[in-house]
Amino acid sequence: MGVAVVGAGVSGLTATKCCLDEGLEPTCFEQSQDIGGLWRYTVSHHSQNGRGNWRF
Repeated sequence: MGVAVVGAGVSGLTATKCCLDEGLEPTCFEQSQDIGGLWRYTVSHHSQNGRGNWRF
């Protein structure tokens, strides 16, 4: 059975994994080019210290 998961944030990725564990066929749709949603890790080129930033 096919399942649509909207969003590849923490909840969407968890839902996708749970569907796979149950033998379903999930398709995850994400509007951006990256996964992770609000918890996505990015490297800021504007940072003075060169450390990456967590986006919330």
